[in-house]
Amino acid sequence: MRMNSWTFYLLSALLTVSLASADIVINEMEVNPPEGGSHWVELYNTGNDTVDISGWTATITDGGWVGKMPPVPAGTIIAPKGFYVAVGSLQWAHADGGFGSLYTESGTKVDETPFRLDKLDNDFTWGRHPDGYDTNTDGDFGLGYATKGRSNRV
Repeated sequence: MRMNSWTFYLLSALLTVSLASADIVINEMEVNPPEGGSHWVELYNTGNDTVDISGWTATITDGGWVGKMPPVPAGTIIAPKGFYVAVGSLQWAHADGGFGSLYTESGTKVDETPFRLDKLDNDFTWGRHPDGYDTNTDGDFGLGYATKGRSNRV
């Protein structure tokens, strides 16, 4: 089967977008904010290319409760080694833990964290150390001071 140049470029672009989305991970999450605070999920671009995350959504799930953050605004780009923070509602009420999930605009799951418990009601969060560390094990995340939108510190 012979492919015309337009089809080739379209398929190449789709493959590049798909590969680039694999570079975005949940880097840090607040599953039990202090009084008056919001739940949030920080995204991090581990790759060397910019990634358009327009329309993506992040959730925190705790048992049957799911907190879905608003979709990422159109035109939102994460630069290489850059961050984006999705913020949940101030009214969310659930137990003191959860796991984070990240979905593309089409609903494809890009990343999911292990379940994390936080009973401290303070500014400690679960984050990857170092940023973007991803071995798909529970050890990827540690509890530390919140660094919302910035590099995680141990």
